Amino acid sequence: MEKGESLISIAITALLVLVALAVQRRWSSATFKNMAASAETFVLTTAGLRGQIPSIAGFEKVRTFYLGRYRAALYRKAPAPLVFASYRFVIYDLTGKPIFKVNTLEATTTPWTTLYDFAGRHGRPDLKRPGGPLYSRDLTVDGKPDAILGQYSGGDHCCTTATVIELDKTSVKIVGQIGNLDGLPFEGLDLVRLDRRPGYQFVAHRPYRTVCGQHVDDADVLAVYAWQNGKFTDQTASFHAYLNRVLQRNLALWRREKSRSLHLLQTLATNYAEIGQPDTGRQFFEQNLPLFSDTLRTYGVDQRACQADLAELVQSVALTPSQ
Repeated sequence: MEKGESLISIAITALLVLVALAVQRRWSSATFKNMAASAETFVLTTAGLRGQIPSIAGFEKVRTFYLGRYRAALYRKAPAPLVFASYRFVIYDLTGKPIFKVNTLEATTTPWTTLYDFAGRHGRPDLKRPGGPLYSRDLTVDGKPDAILGQYSGGDHCCTTATVIELDKTSVKIVGQIGNLDGLPFEGLDLVRLDRRPGYQFVAHRPYRTVCGQHVDDADVLAVYAWQNGKFTDQTASFHAYLNRVLQRNLALWRREKSRSLHLLQTLATNYAEIGQPDTGRQFFEQNLPLFSDTLRTYGVDQRACQADLAELVQSVALTPSQ
């Protein structure tokens, strides 16, 4: 039987079930409306064989992912508009039952929504690596694999939100969300092990704009997300040793004249702030800002305005952890 005929048979079966239940329950119009609202879920749970990824009426399947005992797919509304389209990311169990769903609006031709490939490079697939992608890993050493979903943020601060999803034996749940990341999915996110604690941590890179320059000159402000009380949360203040290593590494770069830039200067000021030395950060910035006086003139930026705006950023980084 062709795919179209199969879907028609499923729809007819669903209608017969509704009619039979209506006779038994003596449905009111409100009851029927509630049941109709779940009709899509019914089709989702019956549209595929065991272990296969179902189809959704009105959507086309764009990508598929295999997550051990689970399956996932990204769907695009069909027919799709020319510029932006509605997408749906769904995780299924082996029976084809949907257990996690996210709706997004993103570019029609190149969707951003994807899963972190632990076998790839920086979360992106490495086509040269044999063995294929790996979309799940136990990040917390609790025996439960996790997946990381990257999505377009809809322009919030910048571009990407990363969501950590725990894949338990019988259910899935969100155990962390990291927003305001720069670039495509996972470009602004490092998966690392920073100390002897079990499991992994995330380092988020967020560009912070001042009046001093353009996007390329933005300070790279760090935030460390670690596992605590059953979820990944911002624990930047607990990783002073790591933040100090980052500061020393950037200072080493600064000592090489060819590596100096307005971006690195602003980043160093925030590096000092993150280890609790905002005054030192401001002084370092003010002492070295004259090196970029020509750049500021090109941008049409007053040096005093630049210093004042940077001082506000340094103070905010020192007092308030990134969200």
